[in-house]
Amino acid sequence: MPEESLLQKLTTQLGGCIVATDITQVDRLKVAICGEPKTGKSSIIARTARKPLLVYDFDDRKESIAGQTDVIIKTLVDVEDTKPEAWGKLESDIADLTYLKTKNELPLKSLAFDSMTFLRKYAEHQFMKDSNTTARFKVKVNVTDYIIPKDWDAVTGVQKMLESILSKAFALGVDVYATFHTRPEKDQQRSSGPNVVYKDNLTVDPPNLKMLLPKFNDTWLTYVDGNKYMVQLKPDYLFNAATVLKNVNETEEADIMKLLEKHNKDGK
Repeated sequence: MPEESLLQKLTTQLGGCIVATDITQVDRLKVAICGEPKTGKSSIIARTARKPLLVYDFDDRKESIAGQTDVIIKTLVDVEDTKPEAWGKLESDIADLTYLKTKNELPLKSLAFDSMTFLRKYAEHQFMKDSNTTARFKVKVNVTDYIIPKDWDAVTGVQKMLESILSKAFALGVDVYATFHTRPEKDQQRSSGPNVVYKDNLTVDPPNLKMLLPKFNDTWLTYVDGNKYMVQLKPDYLFNAATVLKNVNETEEADIMKLLEKHNKDGK
């Protein structure tokens, strides 16, 4: 029996397999968009992502994408550390989207989490409320209570929560975007006590979110060149950018649809 026939037989026997040649690199985009404030992270998604688009706004900045067509936005924030709401509402919504997906009634082409920096904070609030073992202390400033974690259990727990919510989002089969704030990376070897030394390169903020980046196929860095929003798509000394898109340069105009056109210009 020819080798191809054996492979096809195994594909049928196992079930759920997809022949690699039937997959394109843009069937489902998974993009981490990183950058400093005001460099167009939210804008590139709202203006140029495949529509319809649902944006989860964790930074309370819905005005930044005002007027965009075929875009809906939902702001989720925790007003108080001790009374988390955002994480529970997000989990409930993702469950609803998953149900619509099973009924083939999901009307979205893209989903965005903006930003992961603040979503991490809300996940931490929820984790500390629900966990009875995590060490923490509560500080009251004026009339507001703040809860601060004291050990690595919260870091690990929050990491698992974020990984889980991203996996559920990816399973929806739509394009998924997540924005990350950036900052200079700390030089652990040269830093001592209060004397902090930074490297020349950038990392995400807070740095432990870096562990999430491998879950994305693309990692882009946004920046402003004159009056243009730009994205870095390939790695250099400053940032470890990455992309699965073909026919693109190291830096490009911040326009997802134009990037897809370049990728598809060879007809594949």
